[in-house]
Amino acid sequence: MRVIVCALLLTLVMPPVNAASKGERSAAEAIAPFGRIDSDHNGYVSRVEARSIVVVETHFDTADKNDDSLLDREEYRSLGGARETD
Repeated sequence: MRVIVCALLLTLVMPPVNAASKGERSAAEAIAPFGRIDSDHNGYVSRVEARSIVVVETHFDTADKNDDSLLDREEYRSLGGARETD
């Protein structure tokens, strides 16, 4: 009986496990401003930086028109829905 009570109390105290806590990205994170994704502020989004946003990571090769493994602002805008400003 004591174990059941402790288990119930733990479920009330512990935060819920959701998709974001499992490393999945939410729809709100799908497209971020270019300035936020370009974390080293070099004017390009690298494959490593693209990993932080699932939509960018998924469509990186399609958006990378010049095949330099970097997305410039124009290529980033071609993702559709991408915001250029912070």
